[in-house]
Order: sequence, then structure tokens, then C-alpha cells
Amino acid sequence: MKKTASLIVAAFFSASGLLSAAPDENKVLSEAGLSIQQIEVPRPAPAVPEAKYNQQNTALRKIKLNEANPGANNTLVAMLVRHTNLASALRELNSAGFKAKSLRGLIEVDVTGDDAADRAIGLAKYSFVGEVRVGKAVYDSIFTVRSKSTYAVKIGTIKGGMNHTPVELTFNKLEWTIKGAANYAPVDVKIDHEAKTVTGGVNHSPVSLKFDWSTEEITVDGAANYSPVKYTVNWKAGLLEGYANHSPLRLQFDMQEGTAEANTVTVTGYVNHAPVSLTYDKISGRLDGAMNLKPVGVTLVNCDLYDFLTYFFIFVK
Repeated sequence: MKKTASLIVAAFFSASGLLSAAPDENKVLSEAGLSIQQIEVPRPAPAVPEAKYNQQNTALRKIKLNEANPGANNTLVAMLVRHTNLASALRELNSAGFKAKSLRGLIEVDVTGDDAADRAIGLAKYSFVGEVRVGKAVYDSIFTVRSKSTYAVKIGTIKGGMNHTPVELTFNKLEWTIKGAANYAPVDVKIDHEAKTVTGGVNHSPVSLKFDWSTEEITVDGAANYSPVKYTVNWKAGLLEGYANHSPLRLQFDMQEGTAEANTVTVTGYVNHAPVSLTYDKISGRLDGAMNLKPVGVTLVNCDLYDFLTYFFIFVK
């Protein structure tokens, strides 16, 4: 697979919301087979003042085993995001019904007699909470596949608009299916982890893919959209690279997982011989911008950018 040299394009937005480039930049893009003329970029919705809550999938990433005291199943320990006012956080949590108190700069929550798993998830949803440490029994009840507490996060959705068409997809991580509609076409995909295959149909075309997965990257290889498909997503390097839809594919991103205050991720690159410019908000789940020379405006609920990039072949048209 040939690697395509990356391009750095300086772009400016006019008052009308159209993306344009200077003549020299257009020449460089043209030589690379790209164009950014007249991409209508939707303006993102105004940020909600003092956004307080993360989605459940983001909240679950914050829940960790209390290794120092794994038997403490009636106590939750919350670590706050840097610069959070401890007194204000305590007031807000106690007013919401948490039995919270200060513990050497941390917050300790008594969950005796409560559903500790649900309380831990509720606590982790606060954006000013960076991490929640729980006892082993609580941890196991949250992350067991059949647990009631995790059912909602196993059923995710992507809804909105893309490619000037409505998008409505359901990601079922219990049955491992993706179903719904996108690009005015039904989506019906099955993921088989034992066989390491993705099969079904998208965009009025069959899907026949194999995947190789590790914690650092995933490679998808086969056919979809009546085109050869092969790309690798390396989470650590922040790079998706390969080909799809008869075109080279390269996206760069930085999940910033280690930075509690980093609530947005920018995705830039190209596919379909056109630039990609997307912004993902970790708190609201909004993904806005442009790709395929068309606007993107979708909301991800109980799934996230990892899912969007892993199954990127669905969204390429």
C-alpha cells in the first residue's frame, strides 16, 4: 500500500460559512487530486454554558478499580479535574443526592444501601470528575457484559445528517450488529469476533471484510461499496491510513485520553479525493464539519469516535 504524503492546508472561513483556499493552495491540492472548493461547512451549535455531564460511554472510561482498597464497595472515591473548586463540587453533588465529603483533596461518596454501580456511573458523568475509583464487586457489576448497568452503553446510536442524507444507526454491542440507514440505503452489518469478519450490506453494496485487532490498532481489509478496502487505525499514533471507495484515505486525530480537560477532538485529512475536517465534542457527542465535499452533523450516543473511525467504510460515499 502506497503512503500518500500528507498535506498541510491553510484554510479560512468566510462569513457565508464556505471553505475556500488561495490559488496556490488550490494548485497544490489539484496536483494531489484533491479539491476544497465550495464545501459548505455547517456552523456548530453554540456551546452549552457550563456543560456538566458526559455521556455514559465517556463516563465508563473514568471508572477504575480501587486497587488500594478493592473491598471498599460502599465507598466511591472521585478525583476532580484540575482547577475544579472542591467546595463547589461538593455542594453540587450533595444537592443532587450524593452523600459526598472531602477526603484529602478528593471526594468520598458513601453508597451504603444504594445501587453502587449506578451511583458510580452517575458520579462519573459529571465533567468536573476526572476519575471514579470503586471496589471490586462494584467494578465487576459495571463491566460484566450482562450487567443491567452496562446495557445502555452496549446499545449506541449515530443520528443526524451526512452526505446530504439522514443518518440513523444503532450499534448493538451485545449482538454485535450495526443496523439502520445512511446515504439513503439500509445498513445491516454483523461483526463476528471469533472469525474476525464484518459482513452484511451498506450503501446498496455487499460488505465482506476481515479485521485484525489489538489495543493499539485495528486493520480492516476486504471489500465494501463495490471497492477494495484496507485501512489501519492506530490509536496511539492518531492515524487512520489506507484506501476505500477507490481512493486513498488518511485521517489524523488526537484522542487526548490522558487530558481530562480536553473535550474536543479534531479529525483532518482526506478521502474520496476530498478533504476531511471534523470536530468531535466528547461531552455532547456532536460530530460536525465536512467530508465527501458535504456537511456533517451527527450526534453519537453511547458510542464514540472509536466506533466512527473503526467502521469508517459505512460513511464513505
